[in-house]
Amino acid sequence: MQIRRLAVPALIPTAFLLGTLVNTGFTQQAANPAVVEVGCMKIDPLKEEEYLKMEHDLWRPVHQERIKQGHMRSWTLYAVRFPSGSKNECDYRTVNVYSSLADMERPIGEVFTKVHPNVPLAEVGRRTVTARDFRTGEVWYQVDQN
Repeated sequence: MQIRRLAVPALIPTAFLLGTLVNTGFTQQAANPAVVEVGCMKIDPLKEEEYLKMEHDLWRPVHQERIKQGHMRSWTLYAVRFPSGSKNECDYRTVNVYSSLADMERPIGEVFTKVHPNVPLAEVGRRTVTARDFRTGEVWYQVDQN
């Protein structure tokens, strides 16, 4: 009985210390890898305000709904500061994060209709295409990790 009274309090800090040695980033990512979709947008400087409004008012609510439904982890719009110059390929990048390729490939027409019931999909396409030049898109997915 005496040994048990001493062993249990000693095991608790030992277990805690051993647990801190595990890299939590590794365990979380290994169990739940992400698929990252990156888009490169070139914007006409005269249309920059229109582009930002379109991303904020049209696309952001759609992505928020996709996140709410569990079909997307996050959406972020980044302004590109460097490299700079006349050969700069992108002015903005969008980064969409998913849990799987299947989530990334889900059709979003129903989500648009739910979020913007009074905006026809053809109008969404027109506004999106006229607001920016989509230069490139990349999809990254995890294949290995240390």
